[in-house]
Amino acid sequence: MNAKFTSLLSKHVGSAFAKQLAFADFLGDRGWGVNISEGLATFGDDLSFPIQLLGTEADGDVSWLWAWANEQSNLPANVLVACSELKRIGSENGIPELTERSFSQDVANGHQISMIASGLNSNCCYYRGPYDGGALYFLVCAVPSELLLPVSTERVVTVINESISQFDLNHKEMVTSFLHSQQFSIQTETNTVIAQRNNDALKFSFDSLGRIENIDGTLKPTR
Repeated sequence: MNAKFTSLLSKHVGSAFAKQLAFADFLGDRGWGVNISEGLATFGDDLSFPIQLLGTEADGDVSWLWAWANEQSNLPANVLVACSELKRIGSENGIPELTERSFSQDVANGHQISMIASGLNSNCCYYRGPYDGGALYFLVCAVPSELLLPVSTERVVTVINESISQFDLNHKEMVTSFLHSQQFSIQTETNTVIAQRNNDALKFSFDSLGRIENIDGTLKPTR
C-alpha cells in the first residue's frame, strides 16, 4: 500500500472498527437490501437508512471498482458524494488507491477503503453486501447515536488488537488517533503512549520498529 494510504487507514481504522462492532450487534442476523434510486438500505423488515455507495469487489479477477468509476450503471450523483470526496482527498494528497478507478484487492480491499470512509464520516457505519460474483460496499448513514458513543476500555483494547492483526498499520498513529476519538487524555513518549479516561489507564509500549510490544492496563471495577 501507498504510505499515505496506510497513514490514512491508521488514523481512522480504530473509530471505524469500534462503530462496526456496535453496528453488527445492532443489526443482529437481519438480511439486507438496497434501493439505489432512493438512496436507501433496508435491514430486515424494520430498519431503513440513507446510504453512500463506495464500490464493489469482484471475485473473478479479485479487483476493486470505485462507485464513481462505474459509469455503465448510471448511478445517481446523490449516492456518490462520499466516494467522490475520497477521490478529491486522494487527488490533493497523492493517494492512488483513492484516485485509480479499479485495482487489485492486493493493493487495497473494500474493508480498508470502507474503514477510511467510515472514519471520515462520523455518523456512518459501513456494510459489505455480498452477491453472486462479488460484494457491494456502502456507508450506512444517520445511524442511531448510541452506536457512535465511546466504547468501554475493554473494547478499546479489543479494537486495537483486532485492527493491528487484520491490517497493515502504523501502530502508534493508530493507537493515538483511536484513543483521542474515545476521549482519552494521552501522554506520548518515544516508545510509550499512556492514556487515561476517568479511572481507567492504559500504557502501550512500542518496539524499535514502532509496533505494539505490550499493553498494560488498570481498569475501574464494574459493578
